[in-house]
Amino acid sequence: LMDRLKKLRLRLAQKAGVPAYAVFPDATLRAMSAAKPQTDEAFRQLPGVGETKLHRFGPVFMEEIAAYLKENPS
Repeated sequence: LMDRLKKLRLRLAQKAGVPAYAVFPDATLRAMSAAKPQTDEAFRQLPGVGETKLHRFGPVFMEEIAAYLKENPS
């Protein structure tokens, strides 16, 4: 999952013309990989996620997490 999230982050950063860490730092991606948030409330609890990043990036990252979980049921 972490690899997928890093690739997604890179695509978003390139599209926005910003460094990857400006989307989310590695620490946030690690927390995201561990918590696998599926709701805005759960995503908001991650370190480095405020309202702006929740609304800007939350849906696309949660979509990627959901796809990963569907492909890799526990």
